[in-house]
Amino acid sequence: MAKYSLFLGCYIPSMQPFAEAALRKISPDLNIELLDIVGATCCPVPEIVRLVDDEAWITIAARNLALADSMSHDILVLCNGCWETLYEAREKLLHDIKLRNKVNSNLKLLGKKFTGKAEVKHYTQVLVEDVGLDALRRNIKVDLKNLKVAVHPGCKLYKSDGEKLAKYLRDIVEALGVQVVEYGIERVCCGYPLMLASVDKAIHERTKWKLDAIKDANADMIVVACPACYDQLEKAQLALRDEGLEYNLPVLHLTELIALAFGYKAGEIGLDLHGISCMPVIEKLEGVK
Repeated sequence: MAKYSLFLGCYIPSMQPFAEAALRKISPDLNIELLDIVGATCCPVPEIVRLVDDEAWITIAARNLALADSMSHDILVLCNGCWETLYEAREKLLHDIKLRNKVNSNLKLLGKKFTGKAEVKHYTQVLVEDVGLDALRRNIKVDLKNLKVAVHPGCKLYKSDGEKLAKYLRDIVEALGVQVVEYGIERVCCGYPLMLASVDKAIHERTKWKLDAIKDANADMIVVACPACYDQLEKAQLALRDEGLEYNLPVLHLTELIALAFGYKAGEIGLDLHGISCMPVIEKLEGVK
């Protein structure tokens, strides 16, 4: 089995355990062994910590990286924001000796040292480059062809080399056999970062725009690869209900969609814990009218 140091971040363990549950279900099927990083903290979130104190941001990130370095396995990251922080911090530290020495001087107080041995891999990269789409297809037990899925990559995946991670997300979803629905504004941010400045603007000028386009495209659901995107797309729907707007678009993590394709039941991965009911998706899979 291929071994990875699992970095969950803070959103998933605290608010979206279903994404982790699904990952842990499908990993053995794909010959992946997940090793928990003991003592890991928030990545930390780039939209807040990096803007306030860049040295604190990269030192905290370097501590998380150092924990993985000591485990001698590449890092599998389940969050777009965590991937951005850890990937960019590692690149900066590898290519700036002065910065690396300064950060390691800080880490020495904690008994840690950044070496950069562990690569940072978003889980879409692991699934495509290390596992392979054929391995995904071989494990499919449930026909998903009746599901119409809107794919939301999230803005951070477009920051990857050649935008490959955004492409990988779509490649994986297509490999599962669903109908991928085109809605025209796939590249538009969900609105989560804008929430830090204005909740109203974020919901009405970003998230609602996306939700309107996705609903007009007759999608059954939205698939995301990021807990922040999940949070924004789900909570915005709940908030817009107060304005009389009903979208009822279930939002699923990619790991959950894969788990459904692999034959795991909704209760096994926590689909019943979502804020927007996933029952329409389950009923469609089960052929319930």
